[in-house]
Amino acid sequence: MLLALHGLGSDSSAMRDYLAGAVPPGVRVLAPDLRAHGANPRIGEPGDFALEALAAEAGDELVRVGDGSPVTIVGVSLGAALAAIIARSGRFPLDRVALVRPAFTYEPLPANLAVFPVIGRLLESHRPRRALAELHRSGAWRAIAHESLAHARGLEAQLTQPLAAERRIRLLEIPRNAAYRPGELRIPAPTVVLASERDPVHPLHVAEAWRDELGARMLVSPARDDGEAAMFAWFREQLGSFLVGIR
Repeated sequence: MLLALHGLGSDSSAMRDYLAGAVPPGVRVLAPDLRAHGANPRIGEPGDFALEALAAEAGDELVRVGDGSPVTIVGVSLGAALAAIIARSGRFPLDRVALVRPAFTYEPLPANLAVFPVIGRLLESHRPRRALAELHRSGAWRAIAHESLAHARGLEAQLTQPLAAERRIRLLEIPRNAAYRPGELRIPAPTVVLASERDPVHPLHVAEAWRDELGARMLVSPARDDGEAAMFAWFREQLGSFLVGIR
């Protein structure tokens, strides 16, 4: 069984970009939509968006459909933080874990995630067109655009997704979470960290901190600004190699 966990403001369909052709034939894939994402209708209160709460919900879904066999987890961004929590929970036998473009750190609201609450507050007070103009004026968005226009443009979709305003709490609350305590991030299974060049939302220094905490191998993809198709092809190739032999 493979558990695939998407990122903040994304949905389960995004995992196809990372996993298409990378999963061995016959392996069951569970790719849930997290709370207030995709087809998941639940929204809730601030406490529902603690990383531990989100990880528990994903774990409950895995209990519901799993067969007790070892679990492989692939998590992207927010999904990487949840993957680490689930892997360390002891709820499931593990095969291996891939942490893709980690963004969360040992601090709440690190600088690389500061743009998400900005977007959440704009969704609270403005219609999408005005919110987009205000986003472009914000220092948080401009700092990202200065390093990577592709990632800055990608953030604009947070304003236009279905139910974006109704689900804005996810952007306000989730980045407030710390993902681990220094010295306590240990995963009892083979683990790899996959990162990207010039990715201000998922910066290399964050991935390097995860690598060092875990004692894991880290590989770095081409930059999104140099070609999104090539970047995703790289991730699929690396994940395909890492996932050989899972059942």
